Amino acid sequence: MRQPPGTINLEIQEESAISQDPQVTHESNLEDEDHRQSLDAASPATGPGPADMMAENKAAAGTALPTKPRPSLNRVLQDISASLGDLQAAVREAELQGEKDQAAAESGLVAADRGYQDLFDLAPDAYLVTDAQTIIAESNQAAVALLKVARGFLKGKPLTDFVAEADRAAFQAILIQVRGGGEKRLGEFRLQPGEGAPFAVSVNVSAQTDHQDQLVRMLWLLRDVREGKAEEGRLKALLSRMKSSFHGIVDVVAEAVEIKDPQTAGHQSRVAQLAVAIAREMDFSLNRLEGIRVAGLLHDIGKIAIPSEILTKPGELNNLECEFIKSHCQAGFDLLKNIDFPWPVLQVILQHHERLDGSGYPAGLTDQDIILEARILAVADVIEAMASARSYGPAQGIDQALQEIHQKSGILYDPEVVDICLKLFVEQGFSFKQG
Repeated sequence: MRQPPGTINLEIQEESAISQDPQVTHESNLEDEDHRQSLDAASPATGPGPADMMAENKAAAGTALPTKPRPSLNRVLQDISASLGDLQAAVREAELQGEKDQAAAESGLVAADRGYQDLFDLAPDAYLVTDAQTIIAESNQAAVALLKVARGFLKGKPLTDFVAEADRAAFQAILIQVRGGGEKRLGEFRLQPGEGAPFAVSVNVSAQTDHQDQLVRMLWLLRDVREGKAEEGRLKALLSRMKSSFHGIVDVVAEAVEIKDPQTAGHQSRVAQLAVAIAREMDFSLNRLEGIRVAGLLHDIGKIAIPSEILTKPGELNNLECEFIKSHCQAGFDLLKNIDFPWPVLQVILQHHERLDGSGYPAGLTDQDIILEARILAVADVIEAMASARSYGPAQGIDQALQEIHQKSGILYDPEVVDICLKLFVEQGFSFKQG
């Protein structure tokens, strides 16, 4: 439908005005809208007249909600520009902070790396870092000093160049284990320094792998063991002298009992011989055999506390004298109780007259309450005592002694110990050595 000419001209003028003055207010827009509606009503086009329009406007005025003013286009653009400026400033501030954080992190890494290098260089032990083919990548001052070369000389050299030729098989064995398992490995081989003779080092190798478990580098800790071996030799020599001194003291103490009772001379030594022979058949360790030997040499030490007239009295002893004799077990224990023996010597001294059925002394122990060493010594003591002459009677002989332990096996004496003792004398021809 063709619009009235007046209407078209007003719209063109309105658009022209808006384009020329972008800051037209919302109020002027409303006035133009009202004016436009009035013109439309006055035009010859079909529609309600002015009276009808006024009525409708009045009715609408009572029910319409207030209209919020709309911002102008220029104002919106200004707000957007300001927001963009704020955003750019925030982005720039974040970038600056990021640069500061990165610089601080890099500075921290540099400091940490410097600290690592300082620790690496100041470590008292020799450290080498190699690749998977044992090419040296890093070395500390201790490694340089150990190998007697210049610092820069090591880098890029195979570690095998510094392994003594005779020990390269041992080196390769360690290397195979590291490559196969990727774990720490301990070993020892000799290094060939830049000058001088080869020397032994202990080795601790730690492997490092990538995310695919492929070996990428190895850290080698090398320790010169020459001084340690020399110190070990000195300690062994000292221990040997102390051991010799200890056994000398034990022999002297054992002889002191024989001085007190000359008729039993050699008794403790012979008991020790047989006890060790029995224990050896029972697969005692060397250390345990040494303990039972010492116990055998000292088992009657308590007789020093018994009057000589009782020890050397001919004939049978009365009840009181027998009680004096029985006290030598406790007396021996009390004499030596302050010595920290590395074996159960004190228990053997205290228990070597105990019997399986509880008829022994001093505590009347039975069965497994008696330690094995004491059960062994009990059999050896009876055999030697019956086979040798005493002040109270002549020797009864080995056969009678063996008959005694055989008849009382499992009653007074440990049956396994008895069987081994019989085997030693009957089948292996055991005999006491003199001296």
